Amino acid sequence: MNRDTGEGHDARLLQMLEGLLAIEVGGLDMAMTQAAQRLAESLAADKVDVLMHDPATESLVVVGTSDTPMGRRGHELGLDVLPIANGGWTVKVCQSGRSHLARYVDREQGELKGVVEELGVRSSINVPIDIAGERRGVLLAASGTSGFFTERDLAFVEGVARWIGLVAYRIAHIACLVAEAAEEAARLAAESAVEVLTQRQQDVARLIGTGMTNEQIARELVITPGTVANHVENILRRLGFVSRVQVATWAVEWKRYLSDHRTDG
Repeated sequence: MNRDTGEGHDARLLQMLEGLLAIEVGGLDMAMTQAAQRLAESLAADKVDVLMHDPATESLVVVGTSDTPMGRRGHELGLDVLPIANGGWTVKVCQSGRSHLARYVDREQGELKGVVEELGVRSSINVPIDIAGERRGVLLAASGTSGFFTERDLAFVEGVARWIGLVAYRIAHIACLVAEAAEEAARLAAESAVEVLTQRQQDVARLIGTGMTNEQIARELVITPGTVANHVENILRRLGFVSRVQVATWAVEWKRYLSDHRTDG
């Protein structure tokens, strides 16, 4: 592929960034995989990875990779998880925050042996990814051709990395809003339960949530099974449910919410 320079390069970058903004927000891995694929196609790279730091394992983990032979080969070799302790240029860039262009990887010192000898990378670009002002990962482009990438390609990838950081932040922000909405819904449901259900109905719903049968509930509350059945029917009607399983699920979530948010007084 003949990669453009000058104005052609700028147009290619703009097209790439517009593509990133058009990515549907369905989850980090899906969005980053789409971003990696778009960049691989734009650069004619053999592999593009989006890696994020995982503090739990002290590793850089691939959250999105291009669907290319080298991309698939990297997964087979286990190179989609890079322990910080093992070093390599991707790790160094994440730690230093400075981009690195390796035009002849096999002639340099510092790259992982598996990347050079087993994966066959001969030219690479590593660029740090910042999210909300914090370094969170690395954008990696690799080629099996020596001298493939240029300084202009490096600037291109740096521009893409900044936008990937914005896309990742947008995904995290939306996920936070969704969680807050779910929390608010749970709070409203828990508060309204006192008004919707009588105390006895709340007791029956709670015991349904523990897996008890009507007979077991009757013995626990010292009432008849028929009375329990009537309570269950009223609970279904008042909560707008159609099955006992829904009541059980609701009761478990309701109990968890009340436990997490119980206050004094």
